[in-house]
Amino acid sequence: MKNIKFLISIFVLTILFGCSKDSNDVDLEAIAAPINISAKISIAPDNTGNVTIIPIGEGVSQFEVYYGDATVEPALLGAGVATTHKYNEGPFTIQIVGITVNGKRTVKTFPITISFFPPTNLNANVVVSSLNTMEISVTATADFETNFKIYYGENPNEIPETFLQGETKTHTYTNPGTYQVTVYAVSGSAQSAVPFTKMVTVSRSVLILLPVDFDSTTLPYTFVNFDGGTATRVANPFPGGINTTPFVAKMVKGPGQVWGGSLLALSSPINFSVYKKFKVKVYSPRVGAKLLLKVENLSSGAIYFEKEATCTVANAWQELTFDYTAISTTNQYQKLVFIFDNGTTGDASPNYTFYFDSIILTN
Repeated sequence: MKNIKFLISIFVLTILFGCSKDSNDVDLEAIAAPINISAKISIAPDNTGNVTIIPIGEGVSQFEVYYGDATVEPALLGAGVATTHKYNEGPFTIQIVGITVNGKRTVKTFPITISFFPPTNLNANVVVSSLNTMEISVTATADFETNFKIYYGENPNEIPETFLQGETKTHTYTNPGTYQVTVYAVSGSAQSAVPFTKMVTVSRSVLILLPVDFDSTTLPYTFVNFDGGTATRVANPFPGGINTTPFVAKMVKGPGQVWGGSLLALSSPINFSVYKKFKVKVYSPRVGAKLLLKVENLSSGAIYFEKEATCTVANAWQELTFDYTAISTTNQYQKLVFIFDNGTTGDASPNYTFYFDSIILTN
């Protein structure tokens, strides 16, 4: 009996609650449109173009903020929530729409003008590369800048390149000579009234660095021959296959010592920190000929590392690989040493005439 009374009580309460709810329904249509729509707008004084907008209004459940530039989609914000937008220089009209819970809308517009201070304290650093003396690098700093424009002075009709503070621009000149480099700092529509200028002189590099391909007409490929080996730079006598370059190195192994060969000194030490495999293109008169590739310290021949590879093709170019994974990177190596058929005395005949080219360090 107690259970029956309990169920009846719940049923009655449910009916009473439902009637009470029906009598207190909110009339959404009676809610008025938002009023007093305004905004707190703050324009950053640092030439970034950043503008912070905080929409304000009464009776608003949500705001739509249209920035008034090329941005199509509005920002959707709750009351008191900020949005920050980056503008270019110029006049814009911000549109703020206040929306009630029943979808009624009130629109208010706010014109703003973004203007930038002209840049000041422009300074640039122009450096000719020590590795490629036809190349320069440029960095620049300034106050109130947005970016920089640079003219390299090589072409009277050149279009300037644009770069940012903290970025390094490089340019390789086509011809040796003296050129005026001009850098402007830019901020919006304004640029520095006085540009930075510097005269730079570039010349053909005389540095021999990896990779070595023997094709330069200005580099001094000075081989040091020893003990019966003689290397020279010659026109490629067998262009084709994997090697169609115009010039190669020729090695003739004549009477002398079994280790007769030649060396080529580079202009700076070899960097083995990343890549540790040499590849060399070789043209051998016979299968089974071997090439010993050794690297040595510039001042001490006692500091070296070497690997040997065997030719598997005769009378055609092939690429040999020399694995230097085990080399000690605590030492410096600046000489390339080439010895064909180490352990055998040559006779300077065609059977002991080899060609090599395209010496690269890779992975």
